[in-house]
Amino acid sequence: LTMIVAKPKAGKSWIMLQAAVHVAGGPGIEGVTALDHGPVLYGAFEEPAARTMARLRKLAPEGDWAKNLHFVYDALPLMGGGAEQLRALVEQLRPRMVVLDTLTALIKGGGKRESDVFRSQYAEVSVVRKIAEDFHTAVVLVHHARKGMADTAIESVAGTGGIAAAVDTLWCLKRKPEGEATLEVIGREAEEKTFALRFDQDPFGWRVLGDDAAQLLNAERRQILELLREDGALSPAQIAAELAKSRPAVRMLLKRMRGDDQVRKQGSKYIPSLSLSYRVTERECE
Repeated sequence: LTMIVAKPKAGKSWIMLQAAVHVAGGPGIEGVTALDHGPVLYGAFEEPAARTMARLRKLAPEGDWAKNLHFVYDALPLMGGGAEQLRALVEQLRPRMVVLDTLTALIKGGGKRESDVFRSQYAEVSVVRKIAEDFHTAVVLVHHARKGMADTAIESVAGTGGIAAAVDTLWCLKRKPEGEATLEVIGREAEEKTFALRFDQDPFGWRVLGDDAAQLLNAERRQILELLREDGALSPAQIAAELAKSRPAVRMLLKRMRGDDQVRKQGSKYIPSLSLSYRVTERECE
């Protein structure tokens, strides 16, 4: 059981629809390859069928693969008969992948909740995980990220910690203003990675750029690196003045860039990391 979380309008439904098309046998997501193909069950609980079809037309041409893609738009609340409906559909279709978009729409407040919200939410997600285990199928729950800032992917999950505790793998999608994004992957049996993504118009949809550190440079980090390469070692105050940014924001960004081996300290000033600087320059030359 995997859960993908993101803020509203970040593109989580788009990337899951692309994944569903690819697993069903249709066009892939550039940068990744499905290890298996077969039937896909897609629960689109927050949109009408017409909207799904409009999205599909943007993502892929018609083809035989579409026979493998099965949509459901309504279900009983998860703890009020919906789990049984879902189990019956999975047993009938034997899908290679199930997408449930979204967890909130699937739960619908049905059934009797315990006073312990953590335990209730853990139980709700565990019902879905049990279906994934029983039928040996990959299930992806689409969920919202909490409002405000979060230091880790787990903390970004809306609701109590019971939701994140019940899933096997967590994907956290963070959209950047310039159209790029990062997808942080953590899990019990998965190697922790952060992938760089970009949403393109032609071909339409998400593209996975890779997990190389040089790929993860957003616009603000690129600005700082370009400034340091042009002007040499600078202090946080000098960088803030040159880029017209606040000193606390620049110091925090430099701290993160240092942790990612993008810059290193030289006394009280910063310079680009030698290895990263070479990789970025090489990429720009291409």
